[in-house]
Amino acid sequence: MILTIIILSILLIFLGYGIYNLLKQLEKYEEAIEKSDSSLNETQESLISILTKIRTIDSKGIFENDDEVGQVFKQISDTIEKIETLND
Repeated sequence: MILTIIILSILLIFLGYGIYNLLKQLEKYEEAIEKSDSSLNETQESLISILTKIRTIDSKGIFENDDEVGQVFKQISDTIEKIETLND
C-alpha cells in the first residue's frame, strides 16, 4: 500500500513537471505567433501606404500602365492581396 502511494506520488511529480514544461513552451510559441502577426500587419499597412502614395504620384496612370514600372505596381498589389488572404 505504501509502495503504491510512493509510486503514484513520484508519477504525479513527473507529470506535473511535464505539464509545467509544456505550458512554458506553449507560452513561448504564442508570443512568437503574436510577434509574427504584428510584423505581418505592419508589412501590410506599409505596402498599402506605399501603393496609395505611388498611385497619388501617378494620378494619370502613366507609370502604372508602363511595362517595367507597371510590373512593380502589380507585384505590390499581389503581395497586399496575399497578405489579406492570410489575415482572413
